[in-house]
Amino acid sequence: MTGRHFLAVVALAQGALLVALIILIVLNRWFRLRRLARVHPRVVALNAAMQRWVLGAVDLGTVLAHLARLPTPLAVDALVSWSARVPGDRWRPLAAALRGQAWARIVRSNAASGRWWKRLETARFFAAAATPEDAPRVLKLLNDGNPAVHIAAVGTLERLESAALTTAALERLPRLASTVGAYYAGMLRRSRPLVVQLLLKMLQRNDDPALPRLAEFAGRLNEPALRERLTALGAHPDPEVRVQAARSLGAFPHAESIAALRRLAGDAAWAVRAQAVRALGMIADPATLALVRHALRDPEWWVRIRAGLALTRFGPPGRDILLQDEVGADQGTRDMARLVLGLSPQALAEYAA
Repeated sequence: MTGRHFLAVVALAQGALLVALIILIVLNRWFRLRRLARVHPRVVALNAAMQRWVLGAVDLGTVLAHLARLPTPLAVDALVSWSARVPGDRWRPLAAALRGQAWARIVRSNAASGRWWKRLETARFFAAAATPEDAPRVLKLLNDGNPAVHIAAVGTLERLESAALTTAALERLPRLASTVGAYYAGMLRRSRPLVVQLLLKMLQRNDDPALPRLAEFAGRLNEPALRERLTALGAHPDPEVRVQAARSLGAFPHAESIAALRRLAGDAAWAVRAQAVRALGMIADPATLALVRHALRDPEWWVRIRAGLALTRFGPPGRDILLQDEVGADQGTRDMARLVLGLSPQALAEYAA
């Protein structure tokens, strides 16, 4: 056999495999469509039963019977969909009743499955129908190594109030990407009283590398009970922690907050100074007007733009300062004053936020 013959045989084999793959894809799609067509009437029947149950026209047993007739993935999908539409006090009896269903017990047991898609299905089920008895399994899923699983599991915080679950989610928050962290933060806000108690303890761990992210989250809560601890973080040796402390204190018009921001406005790190000036503008205490004006002469451009925008929050006195500095002797101050005065009200509202 020559080399050309060998290449022809390889090409034919690859072509046959490609055709077989295409046939497999088409057949798989065809079987899936047939299966969906077969169960679609049962999905329609479940939705009708759910609607009647919400209105009080049928009992809970009817809904449970329709759920049991569906394949497990479709039953979980239906629970997730309807849990967002039914009030919690009406939904809780259904979640409790599901504990006695055989298919639901199998889904619960899959929390320890070695296959991540089974654990994901369980996490989605818990996000819709968890009960207090499920807390240990939910905790295991919250600590799962697969991102899809623990992201789905954090939705359970909507259903369960548990210090262990909230602590696990809060401990994981600093290690997450920003978009995933925002979703986690949204879920954690729903357990606000418990989260505040935990944060008060976590924010005291000065050597924790996760402290900047925790301080950022604490600032977004705008919780008065956290003000004292956030004020103390203004003296932390890590500049990133001081940045988050300065950013947060603008929501607390308190004498101690203003005193801390005055110190931070002279910080060695320009990012800290910029956030401190921004926060002083949010509070708009007339006694700090001169300090904010002084920041308009800062060597760092970002601090100057923050100072210019902060002055607009002081009302007419701040605008008068900008008009004076627009014709002042300092070139950088003049340019910044012109830039800020030239912004439209919509742009000012956006940039000064």
